[in-house]
Amino acid sequence: MGWRILVAMAAGLLVVPALPAPASPAGSRVMYLTFDDGPHPLFTPIVLRLLAEHGARATFFPSGQTLRLFWGDEEMQDLLDRGHAIGSHSWVHHRLPDLSQVDLERDLTRASAAIEARAGFRPTCVRAPYGITDPRVERTFAEMHLDVVGWDADPEEWSSPSIEEALAHVRKWEEEGMVVLLHDRKWQTLAILQALLERYAGEGWVFEPLPECIPESTRVERSARRTAGDSPIGGVDLVRVDRIYLDGWAFDPDALEGGLEVVVNVDGRPRVVARTDADHRFSVSAPDVDGPLCVWVRNQGRVREDAFLGCHEGGGSRG
Repeated sequence: MGWRILVAMAAGLLVVPALPAPASPAGSRVMYLTFDDGPHPLFTPIVLRLLAEHGARATFFPSGQTLRLFWGDEEMQDLLDRGHAIGSHSWVHHRLPDLSQVDLERDLTRASAAIEARAGFRPTCVRAPYGITDPRVERTFAEMHLDVVGWDADPEEWSSPSIEEALAHVRKWEEEGMVVLLHDRKWQTLAILQALLERYAGEGWVFEPLPECIPESTRVERSARRTAGDSPIGGVDLVRVDRIYLDGWAFDPDALEGGLEVVVNVDGRPRVVARTDADHRFSVSAPDVDGPLCVWVRNQGRVREDAFLGCHEGGGSRG
């Protein structure tokens, strides 16, 4: 995979290089959809709904200040339950090379802390505002254990393109493991996303979160932050062989022994297919369906929201 394309840089600034993409599921090509500058109280929920309708997962890069204003713990946990990933996009969207070292470190630390307070873990990846960085900023990222994420394709929503113009931008940089830059704060993004999902899903592509943005200890750290009275959380791995096999986890601090009901939606009818075990895991064979298979973990304690674990397409291992 070549260099991820970033916006034009001023003299002396660097282009962020690509990270190698993981192997694709058999018979599919992987696309990484990414969303900057959210969350937005109107547009982000619609983006999440569109992704669920197509069994797609993505990576979100909220600015810390916006995250603090619009989202709490439950909104962040819902995003993670659905199988999406989260990364830092700084605190207030400054051009990071313009900041002093003290201000740079303060900005990135505040942004990471805002994510950790809601997600339960510190982010492991970062996208620089405007894609602009320099050697000093990159050293600071490395010292904070943040992998840098750029992009390959930019539909250029800022220019209000037609749907076909936006898709042409994506097609121009099309390759296995491509990263697409979007923003969950514009009406135009919704139409572009809908068209992109429909076209590329029809061509056999799958949409996954960036693996460098998923800490290995995600499950443990998320669960450790839950306290009595909190809603359950969880996640799904999915492998398709001849049928759909669901493998995942769900944790409810009010049910430490496990036993949560795992529910799938088949032809509009909810069906209990398993219960979590003492390790809070579940593994079941679910009926094949026409379209994404949607999964919930039913709350059996206090009256709270069930954990929606997203809608998932078959096609390969997903973690």
